[in-house]
Amino acid sequence: MSCNYKEPCCAPYLNSSKTSPLNILATVTIWIQRSRQRKQLSRLDQHLLEDIGLTLEQAKQEVEKPFWR
Repeated sequence: MSCNYKEPCCAPYLNSSKTSPLNILATVTIWIQRSRQRKQLSRLDQHLLEDIGLTLEQAKQEVEKPFWR
């Protein structure tokens, strides 16, 4: 799936004043965190998902999202 540049994840790159190394680093850090969190979510069984208020289908949908969303 390609980015349409309207997603919040692309906002730092649309305005050249926001392409500072710190902004880019912050964006990459968020992407890494999302990836790790989704990997951890994928390892939870149904009982634990119920404890956090998610269904198996909701967890699957979240895990399948690309890291930039």
